[in-house]
Amino acid sequence: MQNFKVRCIFAVILLLIVRYVYAEILQPDPAWKEGKLKNNFSWQLLQTPQRPNDSIQFKLIIKTGSINENVGEKGYSFLIPKMALSYQNKEYMILKSQKDFFCKSCYNNIVFMVHAIVSYDYTIYSLSLPNNNHYLIKQALNCLSTLVKDIICTEEVLYYSLKDQNIPVTTMPLNIKDPVWRSRLKDSSMLGFDPGQNVSENVSLDDVKTFFKKWYTPDVMILYIVGNVDMRVLFNGIIQNFSSLKGKRLEPVSIAILASIKQKYICITKNYLLNEVITLIWDIDRFPIKDSNGLLRYWESNLARDIIYRSLQKTFNKKYIKNEVISSLICRMRYKKTSCNLTVSAPFEKIADVVDTMINELSNINKKGVTFELFNEIIKEKQIQLSQLFAIYARINTNLLINQRIISQQNDIIDISPEQYQRLRQQFLLSQTLWSLIIEIRSFLSREPVFVLVGPKEKKTLNAEDVYKKFINTLSLR
Repeated sequence: MQNFKVRCIFAVILLLIVRYVYAEILQPDPAWKEGKLKNNFSWQLLQTPQRPNDSIQFKLIIKTGSINENVGEKGYSFLIPKMALSYQNKEYMILKSQKDFFCKSCYNNIVFMVHAIVSYDYTIYSLSLPNNNHYLIKQALNCLSTLVKDIICTEEVLYYSLKDQNIPVTTMPLNIKDPVWRSRLKDSSMLGFDPGQNVSENVSLDDVKTFFKKWYTPDVMILYIVGNVDMRVLFNGIIQNFSSLKGKRLEPVSIAILASIKQKYICITKNYLLNEVITLIWDIDRFPIKDSNGLLRYWESNLARDIIYRSLQKTFNKKYIKNEVISSLICRMRYKKTSCNLTVSAPFEKIADVVDTMINELSNINKKGVTFELFNEIIKEKQIQLSQLFAIYARINTNLLINQRIISQQNDIIDISPEQYQRLRQQFLLSQTLWSLIIEIRSFLSREPVFVLVGPKEKKTLNAEDVYKKFINTLSLR
């Protein structure tokens, strides 16, 4: 048995060496067309002729947000989109209807919504068109360019922007006051720069306009388009509407980097909850994904977490009745930080036993690994999914496609073609071994998670500190 383990470890090491030597450079998906105007305004287009009935998505990203505000400019990054979306123009109208604001085209009275999202280091204007209509595309480009060409600073516009709560401008994250998010901000470059802050009572219109001209420059704007569009019409429209933008970013900006949560456990009280909820949060170091090695490491980590979660689900399903325990495992990348949240929800009278079951199962996985049957089951599922890759890709809607592109670029991930993805993914699945996966599982579980306990004050049955200590002791992390 000992010799078998030694041979397995040697095989894993040899496999890693081979991967390193034969690393393949990831190639950007050629289906995405990119361009840049003379003023350095950029655009990226994914044409989808195979989806003639899907909506056309436009997202204009400006690399500016609340992190660029100084003390006297708090709230300006949120105020500017509100002022832009409350202004009425001769060529199109932005009007209020059922608590939304729209660009209304003079062509067949077709209405399309524009909304904005403001975060720490970016602002997004989004717009969706129903179909490939040349006139509507021109109108949409005109609408978006007008929002960023200049800002109409009048007392009337300012008044309505401050008073009207229905203008579709939101923040990212949506709940800035979330206790977990507040814990993340400690020791980060983003602390004190929350998007959506209230502006001072005596707002200087000149200062707002100066802020706009300083940060809304074409060299930090990217227009993303996904849909079945005529490239010639689109390109002419981009030149006509955005080539007149002027300015250049002169000052360096702080980089928005999210810190790890320093607290070991967080207690949150919410009323009217039917279940008690516990979440384990693992912060994971990010590494650039520029070649096949980086992609394989990323996939290995994902596969390890998938099999941990599947094993946990099977344990829950055996011990508890259907839907009595609700669980999820979600990993996301934000501001140069990757975090994975394992969330478990159960009735108050069951939560203590459920948490014990969860901790014991994770400990068992950490010490003994997982069975070959479970490993084989997961690999076969992944292979079936891969065989259906192009069919799945054909069904992905345009909104998801454009969001995936933006997330990849914000996190320095190369968006590869489906063909390269399929080939590398197949190589990855064929190269997996149970022992290499167990090593990755133990590496993941060796990290201390943060425990977040959510429940009503009067019915809370768990103590977050006690759960944390039990987890640490059971998994022998200290």
